[in-house]
Formats: sequence, structure tokens, C-alpha cells
Amino acid sequence: MPSAIQKIQKNNDAQINSNKLTKSQQAHSQSNLENGSTTVISDATTKQQQEQLKLKKQELTQKLDTAYSKIGDVTFNTDAKTFQLKLYTDSDLSKSVAQIETDPSLAEEAHWSNFTDSLLKTSKNNKKSFKAGYTFELMGVNDSNKVLFAAKDGAEISSITK
Repeated sequence: MPSAIQKIQKNNDAQINSNKLTKSQQAHSQSNLENGSTTVISDATTKQQQEQLKLKKQELTQKLDTAYSKIGDVTFNTDAKTFQLKLYTDSDLSKSVAQIETDPSLAEEAHWSNFTDSLLKTSKNNKKSFKAGYTFELMGVNDSNKVLFAAKDGAEISSITK
């Protein structure tokens, strides 16, 4: 009898250990499932936020392009986080800017600071729309790859006059 009792006890112990192992595996699986679903939700949220930011950038670029439509075109470079204003070449403003581009000493006479102050305000408003780190550039008329004025987060970072 004692050997039968020992056998039953061993079977019960084995069953208890098996149940503990199964419960532990279930808990581990549940934890993995919860962590996995959190990762999936987190990834989905991040993608959604990225899409919203992309849409916001597109909307702002359109608004800036509309606001500056009488003097030029605004584009956005995603990689550089930069808005660029390229002036139309047939306006009085572009002729003045072209002269300043050629001879920066004419800036004061042409009231360059009035124009750049408005660009600074645009840059400051961009900072309000997004996190810090976005640049607003005025491109050259004579050389459209040359930055004549740049502002980042509402502060001047470069100017052809300096």
C-alpha cells in the first residue's frame, strides 16, 4: 500500500507541477500578448501621428504658398525641415531683392529689414504650428539655390546683408 500511495502522491505532485508550469506558461503568453498588442498599438499610434504631421506640413505649405502667391512659391523640403520661398522674377519686389543680392549695401535703402521682419514672423508662426527646428528661407532671384535670408524658430540665422 505505501508504494501505491507514493505512486499516487508522485502522480499528484507531477500533476501539480504540470499545472504550475501550464499556468506559468499561460501567464508568460498573456504577458507577451499584452506587450505585443501594446507594441502594435504603439506602432499604429506612431504611424497615425506621423501621417497627421505630414498632413499638417502639407496644409501649412499650401497656406504659405497661398499667402505668398503674389510674390512667389513656397515649397517644403521634408528631409531638411525647411520651407523655401522663391520669388517670381517679374515683380518689383524680386527686382529689388535681385539688386540686394548683387549689392547687399543697398538693403537699408530698399527697406530690407521690413521684408525680413515679415519672414521672421512667418518663421515664428511655423514654430507654433510644429515643434522647434523648422527653417524658413528666402531664395535668391539671380541664383535660386542661394539663401538670401533664413530664420529658424522665429530667429534670424543668416542674411545676405551680414
